[in-house]
Amino acid sequence: MNRRIYLAVVVNSVRKMKKVMAFIILLMFTVSPIVRACMTPADSYAVEVVLNKPGIGYNLWRFEAAHHVIFENGTFIFRSHYDERLYVLIWNASDGLHLRIEIPVRLETVDVSRASLTIPLVITDEAIERLRADGWNSKNLTTFERNGVRISLLTLSGGECTSDSECATGGCSGEVCAPKDEAGKIVTPCIYKAWYKCLSLTSCGCLNGTCTWKPNPAFEACLKEHGVDPGKVIRGGYVRLEVEGVNKSDDEVEASVKDFLGAFGISCNTPLTFVKTSITRFSPSVSPSEVNASEAIRTELEWLIDGGVIKMNEGDVDEITKAAEWGFAGYNSKIGWYETKNGSYAWIPYHESKDPLLVKCFSRIVSEHTLPNGTAYFGPTSTPSPTGSQESSEGTPSVCGPGLVLGLAVLLLLWRR
Repeated sequence: MNRRIYLAVVVNSVRKMKKVMAFIILLMFTVSPIVRACMTPADSYAVEVVLNKPGIGYNLWRFEAAHHVIFENGTFIFRSHYDERLYVLIWNASDGLHLRIEIPVRLETVDVSRASLTIPLVITDEAIERLRADGWNSKNLTTFERNGVRISLLTLSGGECTSDSECATGGCSGEVCAPKDEAGKIVTPCIYKAWYKCLSLTSCGCLNGTCTWKPNPAFEACLKEHGVDPGKVIRGGYVRLEVEGVNKSDDEVEASVKDFLGAFGISCNTPLTFVKTSITRFSPSVSPSEVNASEAIRTELEWLIDGGVIKMNEGDVDEITKAAEWGFAGYNSKIGWYETKNGSYAWIPYHESKDPLLVKCFSRIVSEHTLPNGTAYFGPTSTPSPTGSQESSEGTPSVCGPGLVLGLAVLLLLWRR
C-alpha cells in the first residue's frame, strides 16, 4: 500500500513538472519576440522599410560577391553609399526583407535648457515655407528642429466657442468674425476693402475655441493677392511653444525662438525663463538636419537594384522615398506596403495603417556595429548563381510569429500527458 502511495506521488510530481516546463517553453516562444519588437532610442535616428509588397523579389546570395560588407547575426551591415557616417542594415524576416539606414547613436551627457511661451499663432503654408527656407526641419507641423534647438507647438483651446453656431459676422461689411453675442455690437468704418471679396471663399466658425474666418488654401491665396497677411485675418487661438536647447546658451536659444516667430510675422521681445538640467541620453553622432532620410534610402534602394539584390520598379522607390523620415523605423513605425484607413494600399509607416497592432514596450539596448573601412561594392565571384529568387508576400506584421503556434502545440502535448 505504501508503495502505491509513493508511486502516485511520483507520477503526480512528474505531471506537475511537465506543466511547469510547458509554461516555461511557452514563455520562451512568445515573450522573446515581443522583447525584440520593443522600441529603442536608435529608432528615432533611423529610417526602415520592409519590402513586403507582392511581386518584389530579392536575391541575398548576391552579397557573396560583395566587398566591405559584414554579416552578423543574420544581418548584412555596411556603410551608407549616401553618407559614409551612416550605416545600413539588411535582414530577412517573416514579413519580408528589411532595409534600415541608421545614424549611429552614443550615450553622452548634455546640458538642456527648457522654456515655454504662450502666444496667439496661426500656422499658414507661407510660414511653413519660410521656416523650411531658414533650415527648420519639421515633423507633422508640430515639432521643429534646427541646430540643437527644438520647438514643439501645443494648441490651446480658447474660451470663446465650442461650435460654429456660437460664432457670427459683424462690422459694416460683415468683415469681422466674433462670438455670436458680441458680433451685433461691433461697429467698424463703412469703407469697403478689396480683400473683403475673399471672405466668400471661407466661413466664420469656431477654431480651437476661437471665433475666426476658417483657413483654407484658396482663402489664404486670395488674401495674399490683395497684400493681406493671412495671420492678420485668421485667428487661430493660443499656442504654447515648448522650447528645448541642447548645449546652447540662453542667448542662442532666444535668438532661435525670435527667428522662428518671425516666420509668422510675430515680433516677440519677452525674455524666456529657462530651467536648466544635465541629462545623460542617447544622442546621434550626426545631426539629422545634416542628412536627408529620403535621399539616403533612395540611394541604397537604387544600389541594391543595380547590384541585383532586389527587384522592384522605380514607382515603388519613389513612393518609399516620399514616405521616408528619420524616426520611421522599428516595429511601430517602419515603412511598408500596408492597408490605409480607407482600404487602399500604400507605402506608409505601420502606425498609420488600418488597425495596427502596436507594441508599447521600450528598450534602452542599442546595438553597436563595427563598420568596414571601405564602401560596399559588388565584385566578381566564382560562386554559381542559384536559380529563382525570394519574393515578398503581403501580410500584417506578427509580434509572436510561428513561435506562438509551436509553443501552443508543445504546451498542449505536455499538458495531456
